[in-house]
Amino acid sequence: MEFGASGYYILGEVITASMSILLCINILLTFSAYDKRQRLFLYAGISTFFAAAFDIGTVFCETYYQQLPLGFSTLISTLFFIFLMFTPFAMSDYVIDIAYTLRKNKKLGYSINGIVYAIYLLIVLINISTGWIFKYTPDKGYIRGPLKYLTYTLTAFYSIFILFTMFKNRKFIARRIFWVFVAYPFISIIFVVLQFFRPEMIMTGVASFSAVLFAYLTVQSYLIEVDMSTGLMTESKLKKRIAIQKLEGVLYVFSIENINMIQSSMDVSDFNRFFLSLGGVFNIHFPHNAYHITTNRFAALARNVGDAAEKAEIIQNYITDLTSDINSIMPIPVESYSAAIEFSHDDNDYDSLMDLVNNMLLKAKSKQLRKMQICDESVMVDRERKHYIYRILKRELELDSEQFQVWYQPIYSLEKRHFTYMEALSRLINTELGDISPTEFVYVAENRGLIERLGFVAFEKVCKFIAENRDLIDAVSINFSVYQMTNQNLVENVLTTLESFHLKPENIIMEITESIFIENYDLVRDNMCQLAQAGVKFYLDDFGTGYSNLANVVGLPFSTIKMDRSLVLMMEENDRGVNLFSNLVSTFKDAGLKILVEGVETNNQNNLVENIGVDYIQGFLYSRPLDPSTCVDVLRKDRAAIKN
Repeated sequence: MEFGASGYYILGEVITASMSILLCINILLTFSAYDKRQRLFLYAGISTFFAAAFDIGTVFCETYYQQLPLGFSTLISTLFFIFLMFTPFAMSDYVIDIAYTLRKNKKLGYSINGIVYAIYLLIVLINISTGWIFKYTPDKGYIRGPLKYLTYTLTAFYSIFILFTMFKNRKFIARRIFWVFVAYPFISIIFVVLQFFRPEMIMTGVASFSAVLFAYLTVQSYLIEVDMSTGLMTESKLKKRIAIQKLEGVLYVFSIENINMIQSSMDVSDFNRFFLSLGGVFNIHFPHNAYHITTNRFAALARNVGDAAEKAEIIQNYITDLTSDINSIMPIPVESYSAAIEFSHDDNDYDSLMDLVNNMLLKAKSKQLRKMQICDESVMVDRERKHYIYRILKRELELDSEQFQVWYQPIYSLEKRHFTYMEALSRLINTELGDISPTEFVYVAENRGLIERLGFVAFEKVCKFIAENRDLIDAVSINFSVYQMTNQNLVENVLTTLESFHLKPENIIMEITESIFIENYDLVRDNMCQLAQAGVKFYLDDFGTGYSNLANVVGLPFSTIKMDRSLVLMMEENDRGVNLFSNLVSTFKDAGLKILVEGVETNNQNNLVENIGVDYIQGFLYSRPLDPSTCVDVLRKDRAAIKN
């Protein structure tokens, strides 16, 4: 596109102005402008638009200088020079922000960048009277001054400044971002050189916009794979990296198990700083190989197990120090565990690797092992066993299953001097692996998404058992997990199931632990209140095992408190334990609650709790858990003894 005798081609500037508008609209519509770094791209896009627009205006002013006022032409060209160098100024600020980690270094970089642009801006403004860069005359129009190469010089300065900053701080910068900003100055310089040798080709705006667009698209594609809360790459990036890695490597995973308690105990700003600082530590020790894979888990790729172990110890020490700082804000330590597993190009299935890592982390948590766990033969064997148990559970979690059973432990009433009701306990027996302990199969169910199904099938079996023995059984207590208690359809499911077996809500006692209330108190409370109103009773299970909040006891519809066996053992140690237990019992009974003590195994323990005045006793001294038919026989004998 050519205008007049000047012979300037401005099609590139027209396209640049249009595309700059689209870039700015995209940033605004995606709300990216709320982020400081994204705002710099917005400023660069705006300045590129005005630079291109005023460059086109300058061409017209130069072409039609005789018809236009000289003051107007001077103003248009002055605005062109002001906006021309604002784009590299904004991009230099972006580089400073991503490259430097210390605030004082950022301030120094901003200051240097700002001073250079301020000097340039001053020269452009006083050019109106000095004509150092350009001026308009009535007879010759646009004339370049002695500083006509100032913009070229400043472009070279910004290019060197960006390259120096990137290379100096490359270890803190993601590889893709590093290379795009290394290429950024060269893209601008290529167009500037073309402009220099072919002045009729107006490409000033094209030079700025091409470099900005290249940087923006690269950064945006990178941000899709980066978690902004930590500055680390996402799990999808980790999967790709493991899939394409040709050499052997080590997958290291770090898990914070009590992340929800930490988050609920901290201000949002403090928690965000905690996450960013942890992400920074991973970036320093695993540059370009650190990932944030879930809310509470971080991962990294190491060269070998020794490298992973060394850096894991550094991170654990950092967590220990950080815990001390956090404790000034909240009294909760960071409960963290880590594990590592080797992989090769031929054995790099991500899901299988993470499955093994999960087993190691859970083992570390159960045994409170702070040292990094390394995958060995025992982990492989344990993993295969858990897979087998999972398959058995999927097959056997049915109402009529003979292998998944519910056994019952009778509970003795001190007031009535006989068994009044019983607790339901899940069992997995006579399988291909023999009898599997509840601890083991419940653990598998929780970690493989079967715990709700397990709880519901157990509940159905209990209802069936009660329905078949109405003459002997008034009520059975059954444990409900957090997964069941936070189910939106809990109330409907429970009442519908009871109705299908022609039972009353009073036939069921739901036992829940206090840990259920940690994450979703309101939903659990609402479900409890609706069921209690229908007639279901609630027992607070395992009181005395760590997390105890009397407000939950008083404010929720509990009828009985189950004292954990640890409190019984505490009484046997000294009189202080007896006094504490006695005071607890008195407090709850004054509030109208019944007391059930579990884990009573000796006559001495029985005498202690009986003398204090508890209401119910459960333990091996009275009865072990019994299969359904044996339990029925015991209850019949107990009833017969009462009649006699």
